[in-house]
Amino acid sequence: MSNTELPAQSTILDEVIGFLYPFILLLGFYMILHGHQHPGGGFQGGTILAALFIARYIIFPVNTMNSERMHTIQRTFLALILVIPCVVLFTGLLNRFPAYRTHYLLVMNLLIGLQVGLELGVAVLRFAFFEGVGKTWRL
Repeated sequence: MSNTELPAQSTILDEVIGFLYPFILLLGFYMILHGHQHPGGGFQGGTILAALFIARYIIFPVNTMNSERMHTIQRTFLALILVIPCVVLFTGLLNRFPAYRTHYLLVMNLLIGLQVGLELGVAVLRFAFFEGVGKTWRL
C-alpha cells in the first residue's frame, strides 16, 4: 500500500492525540526531571516520550523520520550513560563535591530518558516500516 492509498484516519483520534501530544511531552519530561526526588525517572519518562513516536505513527503512518540518525543519537546517549558514571566514580567527584549529586542524578535521568525514548521509538518505527531483508544493525 503506497502513501497515496492510506485508509482514512479517524478524525476523533487525530484530534484527541493532537490535543494530548503536548501534555504527554510535558509529563515525560516532568518524570525525567523529577525522578531523582520522586518515584519515576529516566526510564519511566523515556517510555512516556516513546509514546509520542507511537502516537505520531497512529496519526500519520508515513515514514518521514530518519531512523538511522535516531539510532546514531541513541548510541551516543548510550555511550554517555556508560562514560559519565565511570568518570565520576574513578575521579571521586561526588565525594569531593557532594552538592553536585543532584545535578549528576538529573543529567543521568535526562540521558537515560532520552536514550530509552529514542530506543523504543526506533524499535516501533523499525517494526512499522520494515526496510527490507539483509539490513543489519550495529550497536
